Amino acid sequence: MKKRILIAVVLLLALAAAFCLAACDEESFDIKNTLSYDQYMFYFGKTDDLELSVTGVNKEELFISDGKVGEKKDSVNISLRPLKPAMLNYEYAYVLTGESGSLQGNLQKDNFGVTFTAELQGAENIGKILSVAVTYGETTAEVALENAITEIDNVRALEIAAETFKEDIDAALASGGFGRETYVKLVRNDHDPAGGYYWFVSFIADRDDYWAALIDSKTGEVISTRKSAASESEETVATDEIPV
Repeated sequence: MKKRILIAVVLLLALAAAFCLAACDEESFDIKNTLSYDQYMFYFGKTDDLELSVTGVNKEELFISDGKVGEKKDSVNISLRPLKPAMLNYEYAYVLTGESGSLQGNLQKDNFGVTFTAELQGAENIGKILSVAVTYGETTAEVALENAITEIDNVRALEIAAETFKEDIDAALASGGFGRETYVKLVRNDHDPAGGYYWFVSFIADRDDYWAALIDSKTGEVISTRKSAASESEETVATDEIPV
């Protein structure tokens, strides 16, 4: 009898310990620690001939959709896309102007041959970005740059997405761990003449298993959510879904 009681007590203690461990994991869990791609900056401007953007991202040096966060690197890049085929043959130089300084350099054609880019060093020292002057051939174009991240930033977008998938996150933690990496990116709606920016937030286990939300960057409204086939094949859409 005593032996049975002892075994029962041991089992109860083991269950209590497991419950405590799961509860502690849930309490100490911080969704920010799962970020493997986190865009925090996006300036954009265009003319009839050019589109220009400045983006800042803290991301895995080699992004792989495997549910794990690898070594990350912070980078700020300027990108130029000519809107006329003949302009692909030019060489481009830039002067990026901020409230407290400027940066200059040359842009290099990417591997696809349709965009010219450069990584910026010291972008944090020039303050709020205002404009960029682009020189090609005998022409210099001055392009005003708009800060697309205003009301809802990357931090708040992550919070909204985490609130949206709270039941799924809690269930994952209760069953042994989150097991996902998080991707946060600002995207433009090119199908809307008035433009518009949206946060795309995805919690990724692998390329076939993810939860994703599209969030209005002005209002914080969740426009749509999606779960991949590996995670129940569910999708809800609040309005017409915006292609990403």
